[in-house]
Amino acid sequence: MDAAHVGMKWIECSITTTSVGVEHVESRLIKLGFSGWQVIDLVEMRAFLLDNPLHWDYIDENLFADMSEYATIKLYFEDDETGRAAIKSVETELSDLKRSTPDTDFGPLSISAIRVDDESWLDAWKEFFKPLEIGKSIVVRPAWEDYSSKDKLVVGIDPGYVFGTGQHETTRMCIEALEQLISPGDAMLDLGCGSGILSIVALALGAGKCMAVDLNPDAAGIVFQNAAINCIPDKKLTVIIGDIISDSTVSGLISGSKYDCIAANIVTDVIIPMMPLLSGLDILKPGGFLICSGIIKDRLDEVLQAAKGAGFSIMETMQAGEWASVICRKA
Repeated sequence: MDAAHVGMKWIECSITTTSVGVEHVESRLIKLGFSGWQVIDLVEMRAFLLDNPLHWDYIDENLFADMSEYATIKLYFEDDETGRAAIKSVETELSDLKRSTPDTDFGPLSISAIRVDDESWLDAWKEFFKPLEIGKSIVVRPAWEDYSSKDKLVVGIDPGYVFGTGQHETTRMCIEALEQLISPGDAMLDLGCGSGILSIVALALGAGKCMAVDLNPDAAGIVFQNAAINCIPDKKLTVIIGDIISDSTVSGLISGSKYDCIAANIVTDVIIPMMPLLSGLDILKPGGFLICSGIIKDRLDEVLQAAKGAGFSIMETMQAGEWASVICRKA
């Protein structure tokens, strides 16, 4: 948290939906450009504990006696005109989601807001971010927790207020793909970089340089902060703020290099129009890889068609929960 946020008033916005509805709502939040939220789903937590008895010794069933059958997604906005406008945009998006996806059980899909004066909530979410093993050899740890391993590559991340801790399925699938694909000295393009987690992982795996792009103006500072946490020199990273699709200046800066790997952990409605643009820019080296994630699995076929139409061949598809990722290769 930077000094500019100290002393501000905040609005806590809570969205109530089903466990199935969480992924759909998250996809819409990403589409709107929001980059950090907390999910509280005690139903899912209880199911996990019951299905994985080796992870616990004893559960007090009273803990679940009064729990809601629904999940809650919490976001925080500054208590000003911009913040209230942002909440309105969420309300509009949720209305469209329910109308356009009638066969999905979203539960109430309601939204409520309260003013929060105590800024202690800003660090409360940290209790849900714990060291996480991903793939065969990578551990993502919170920057504020000590964690070491003799046989794992440990990457420290402080996401600040942007998307990217490695906890979400979309990010985990990207990291698993990078573990397979990155070779020493590779050049990578990270689209929708958020906290910079994918760039940091790629550089930790031996990539020579990364260019990271995000819409959020706060992303640049957080990316370089995470680079410093992992002792990665700034000269290996370039961060651009802007929209690759609508801003020719951004696409021009990106097209100044060729990349061995491009990662786009964004959302389906951005990935599909991005395919022909990436193909037209001709920035992926022959044989290079394009990793796309943030795809609701019901729309996977649309992404595959867009990729093939843009001249990419499909190497692999992955699914986790309601999400899908695709690894493409330049023909």
